[in-house]
Order: sequence, then structure tokens, then C-alpha cells
Amino acid sequence: MNQTLLLGLIGVALAGLFGYHGIYAPKQEQVRVIQAQITEEQTNQQAQMTVAGLLLQLEQYRKQLAPEPDTSWLVREVVALSKRAGVQLTTINQDAPQSLQKFTRLGVSLQFSASYHQIGLFIDELERSDHFFHIDRFVIGHPAQEGKSSTVQLTVSTLYVPPLTKTVAGASK
Repeated sequence: MNQTLLLGLIGVALAGLFGYHGIYAPKQEQVRVIQAQITEEQTNQQAQMTVAGLLLQLEQYRKQLAPEPDTSWLVREVVALSKRAGVQLTTINQDAPQSLQKFTRLGVSLQFSASYHQIGLFIDELERSDHFFHIDRFVIGHPAQEGKSSTVQLTVSTLYVPPLTKTVAGASK
């Protein structure tokens, strides 16, 4: 009976050793690998959500820029804003579009006579516009006589950024 008990204990020990190294340890390694894959996938999904949010924000900013790479769009917008401010433009010169890497700079040079109040209103209209305009140059001359209008030379610019390509937008989804 002692021998059978000893053989039984040895058998149980061998079965436990085989079970641990043959079954339990490989399954634990599989669990670790799966947990690492889950963590990696969660990180990837979080990064994709972040990129999608940034692309949305970028597209919102892009909408504040020129919708086309043509300076005539900028002229139409600036003329409309000047009319709202009561400013009569005397000269409008379109700058040639300048291609800069991935975007295009559009500019227009304006000359007009206006009171200080009208100049302020016009600048305010430019700043409050739904579109992004940059005043590159602003020169104001003194009026010839007291109470007369001042001559103003103003250069306004904006950028055109083409829409994101479908491959870039699709890669983020």
C-alpha cells in the first residue's frame, strides 16, 4: 500500500507538473498576448478618434479661408465688407496668387478715402467677418483739410487651402 500511495503521489506530481507546463503556462502566455493586443487596439482607436477630431477641426478652420484659389473671391468679399462700412473704394489691385507648398496666398491692394470712423468700421468688418483676413499693409494719409477724408492704402490677404484628399481622410477613419 505504501508503494501504491507513493506511485500515486508521484503520478499526481507528474500530472501537476505536466499540467502546469503543458497547459496552464501556455494559456497564461496567450492571455498576456491577448491583453497586449487589446491595449494596442484601444490605443489605436483612441489615436484614430483624436486624428478624426483634429481633421474635423482643421476642416472648420479651412472653411474660414478662401473656398477657391482665385483672387476674385477675395475682391468680392472685401468690396461687400467695404460697402457695409460705407467706404467707397477708389482703386482695387489684385495681387497674383502665390503658391506656397500646400496652400495659396491671395491678396488685394485697396485705396480709398474715408473718415476715421469709416476706416474703423471697415477694419471692424474685416475682423468680424466669417472668413480669415490678414491686413498686410495699412497706410493712412493725413487729410488735406480739417474734417475731410483721409486717403488709405490697405493690403488684405487670405489663404486658400485645398480640401483634404479622400485618402488622408479615409486613413483616419
